[in-house]
Amino acid sequence: MTSVKRKQIGVLIGSLRRDSFSRKLAKALIARAPEGLDCKIIEIGELSLYNEDLDSNPPAPWVAFRKAIQGCDGLLFVTPEYNRSIPGCLKNATDVGSRPEGKNVFSGLPAAIVSVTPYSSGGFGANHALRQSFVYLDLAVMQQPEAYVSKVNEVMDSGGTITSERTDAFLKKFMLAFERWAASTRTIDESFDAFLTRREAVSREYINGKPEPLLEISTSSDPATFFPPNGKLVHGAAQVNASNEKGAKAFSPGSTGRFEVLQSGSSGSLGFWTGIQHATVMMEGKQTPVEMKLRTTEVFRVEEGGWKLVHRHADIIQETK
Repeated sequence: MTSVKRKQIGVLIGSLRRDSFSRKLAKALIARAPEGLDCKIIEIGELSLYNEDLDSNPPAPWVAFRKAIQGCDGLLFVTPEYNRSIPGCLKNATDVGSRPEGKNVFSGLPAAIVSVTPYSSGGFGANHALRQSFVYLDLAVMQQPEAYVSKVNEVMDSGGTITSERTDAFLKKFMLAFERWAASTRTIDESFDAFLTRREAVSREYINGKPEPLLEISTSSDPATFFPPNGKLVHGAAQVNASNEKGAKAFSPGSTGRFEVLQSGSSGSLGFWTGIQHATVMMEGKQTPVEMKLRTTEVFRVEEGGWKLVHRHADIIQETK
């Protein structure tokens, strides 16, 4: 059975104080992250102030920080507000990561912001000052839900435990939304039309008994569904992938097939095609080929920088032995 690949999320905290509200809230968010996210704090306190003179021989903390960001599938920023803006340490971290010119390690990553304050403003100024810099950093910031945690000392105890049920529910909702955002916003170089051509080739591999190419372009994150010709719904990414892996064993080398695409399209992070799959397949244990036509609809979403199959519905139109 294929395991779900967890997305690596770097958490950047805009306060260096050991017992800061931001650090405590960051840990609370990490504790509420859904199964698909693996969140780890990336420390920024050892980063010296950015100086272009050091680009030719960057300090070791700069190198380690940039490498850590490059290993992430998304970033979560948790910050207080200093003087109606973001703390200098956080601004410096974004400067270090975005330089030297042409080597911006933030580019294309999905991101989310949570601003924290013991006052009533919710850290609005810091939140939006950070969003402004994301334009140049090329970070894809989640728009909704926004997260402004005001009067944090009233919803969290001194140990960092969230004491407000309403806040607890919101933080869980926020992290679920970020999981979806991180899965859908990575930029891709392959057009959907080019991907469909590749998808057709993957189908031919499958009916020759090779499930690996199909598994590579299939989602490992829920939701995922498969309505096979037998009409039995398969629900969940792991279950769908296991079903596909098992199904390939019914086919033998020597099969051929093609797609007759009747309609297809993509918008943002979603794409689809619907039409007819034509195939002449060699079935395991049989000597003569089987002619098949399947009425097919498939839906894809952008994950991990590429198109992933998330829904397939196939009905047999014609089968000739």
